[in-house]
Amino acid sequence: MPSIDPQFLVLATLALSLVLFVTDALRYDLVAVLVVLILAATGVLETKEAFRGFADPAVILVGSMYVFAAAVSRTGVTEFISSKLLSGTSNSEGRLAFRITLVAGVLSSVLSNAAVVATLIPVLGVVSRKTQVPISRLLIPLSFGALFGGLCSVIGTSKNIAVNGMIADAGAEPFGVFDFSFYGFCLLFVGSLYFFGPGRALLPRSREEMTLSEHYQVPKFVTEVLVSPSSTLINRAVGERDLFEEHGVTLLGLVRSQGEATVLAPGPYNRVRRDDVLILQGDPESIVKVRRELDLPERPHVKVGDTLLASTDVRLVEAVVPGGSSLVGNTLGESDFRASTGLNVLAISKHGDVQPTKIAEQRLDVGDALLIQGHAPDIDRVRDSRRLIVLDEVGGGEISKATWLTIGLLAAVLGVAAMQWLPLPVAAFAGAFLLVVLKLVHSDDVKRSINWSVLILIGGMLALGKAFDKVELDRTVAEWLIGLGENGLSAAMVVAVLLVATNLLCQLIGHVASSVIMAPVALSLATQMDVSDRPLVMAVLTGASLSFMSPVAHQANAQVMGPGDYKYRDFLRVGTPLTIAMLVIASFLLPLLFPF
Repeated sequence: MPSIDPQFLVLATLALSLVLFVTDALRYDLVAVLVVLILAATGVLETKEAFRGFADPAVILVGSMYVFAAAVSRTGVTEFISSKLLSGTSNSEGRLAFRITLVAGVLSSVLSNAAVVATLIPVLGVVSRKTQVPISRLLIPLSFGALFGGLCSVIGTSKNIAVNGMIADAGAEPFGVFDFSFYGFCLLFVGSLYFFGPGRALLPRSREEMTLSEHYQVPKFVTEVLVSPSSTLINRAVGERDLFEEHGVTLLGLVRSQGEATVLAPGPYNRVRRDDVLILQGDPESIVKVRRELDLPERPHVKVGDTLLASTDVRLVEAVVPGGSSLVGNTLGESDFRASTGLNVLAISKHGDVQPTKIAEQRLDVGDALLIQGHAPDIDRVRDSRRLIVLDEVGGGEISKATWLTIGLLAAVLGVAAMQWLPLPVAAFAGAFLLVVLKLVHSDDVKRSINWSVLILIGGMLALGKAFDKVELDRTVAEWLIGLGENGLSAAMVVAVLLVATNLLCQLIGHVASSVIMAPVALSLATQMDVSDRPLVMAVLTGASLSFMSPVAHQANAQVMGPGDYKYRDFLRVGTPLTIAMLVIASFLLPLLFPF
């Protein structure tokens, strides 16, 4: 047993994790692992207790729902539903934003909200072009609608699943699949009205009448050079590493002499010829260095801004790094992106700031937007791999037998769980197993579709929640809250406090960690006040769902930053009034729908 007060150890662990979350000094999954190691090493939790969270039914359920999200994406279910619901939409921004918020919320009630956002971003790109409404006016309603949808069922988001597992572990009755659906859809409808009315005025308007190359400042960092007769490049293959890559320069095209066709996005086996004009992209210092070392005089009388970057078979597209992508946390150089995909990355936009230089050295985060040049088959392959969300034309989502089978299996899982014929984790795991057996999702796709970082985060945070309960820290916090004020806090006031406290914590450390930390406090408060735990736990889930004021509070927000060209202040401006309104509405609704 540790000689130091266990409550102090747990508080110190919590404080350390908060600092690491806020400063982003470590990835959140590594923070979760560190929490488990500290709790086990200090003896606060026994070894089995500390690591039990990684095998918790909540983790199995979240992983199973990721498999369903992959199957839904692969069979085009989301594209089919959204294309039907958003087809024929008028140019009215208000009606369009209202419908987008509702569609995203309904889909996210049974699917991963981050996956729904990732799937619908390209769809809204098409809607934006057809309606002439800037995409920056559409993507925040999409993200916020998906967050509302997480409150419409137990499986709507990973935090619901984790907290529901904690309720069961505490000996209380967990929520049924649709126990709080009416409440969630009420908030979703009000949130949709917000974007139909006052919220629409707060949405940013950006990138109007700008091409992709203009937005990403490509002309400033692209030049044309001539291959002189004395150049050492003559007859060398483009794929030789020391030609351009080691200099931090990208070859975008070969303009052949004597009237031959221009070779854009040349492959590794294309060879450089005498008198070719090379279209190079890189920062000025790198370009100058390459020209000097390889004897490449700049081509005179050429306007770089007029350089051709796309053709009938080479496309210039924008792509976004989604949650769970293998690119997250790595640089393009570390991922060997050019060699593995055949695509050129011309620029990167991080948090709305375009960074067209030193591209290979930029560490990628969820929501980063990339300007990509490449051949259509290569772009399609990277889209199918789910490493990137490609923002161009998408199919109309034609329904097929596989689509119906996927929908049927998802409905069967929900029905079996709702009727309590099987525990929800068992039903979901069985459904995921059938998806693989029926080849609705490939076994290799299963490993890629699961966001392992989220599963690790849940497992680690469940251990922290267990430590809260074991050292009775939740009871201490509950007693302190109850004693606030001259006559103490009423149950209704406690609901309001939990809503605000969880929401503020969520903006800093994310929805999963904040809800798992606050859930034991809510359960302890219910016990000490001798009231139902339902409204108090729902206050925690609600506060953690209203992740509107920060792009880092949820992956759904992070994923729309790049394509929407958003800044941090955009989420603060649009999300703050909505958050305040939802907290007030929830304070009144919760005691009515979930009596004490």
